[in-house]
Amino acid sequence: MTDNNLDGDLVIKIESDSSEDAAVTKPKQKRKPRAPKPPLSCDQCPKMVKTAAELRNHMRCHTGERPYMCTSCGKTFTQLAHLTNHCLVHTGVKPFKCKDCEKSFYRKVELDRHARIHTGDKPYKCEICQKSFTQKNNLVMHLKVHNGVREHECAVCKKRFMTRSKLMLHSKKHLKDKDGLSLIIKGDFDVSQ
Repeated sequence: MTDNNLDGDLVIKIESDSSEDAAVTKPKQKRKPRAPKPPLSCDQCPKMVKTAAELRNHMRCHTGERPYMCTSCGKTFTQLAHLTNHCLVHTGVKPFKCKDCEKSFYRKVELDRHARIHTGDKPYKCEICQKSFTQKNNLVMHLKVHNGVREHECAVCKKRFMTRSKLMLHSKKHLKDKDGLSLIIKGDFDVSQ
């Protein structure tokens, strides 16, 4: 008869004619660690992965293959995990709940991002001025301050802005012309509100 003790060692019990059972403990043999396999590289880009399965998944970004389809809405995905996360949208179930407030989220990454509001953690730091941000997209927007990119132009006065929201605020100045008529502002937003 065999059994395992708490240390994971294999214990062999030997039953005998005597009233006491004898037990022999034999240490569990450990496997030799495998030599690490060299990473696999994508022939389309510099991406390196550890396994053939990861490479197959990665290659879908180059081939456009999206083999996983949502049966509710028809949306397709490159990975099964992405489809699984997406399906939560249809059920309305938000399994990731904030312990500090009432909000809940479909994905853990969304909860983690939200939690920074409560913790004050700002992991995204500007290398130029050292200002920190809770979200990466806020850092990206901030970097425009340093590089001077002003890609949003007012259709009326040609003044340029770094963000669409700043342009929208500015555009309210141009809502009416001298005759009180509404002006059309370039962009896909309604400034008459």
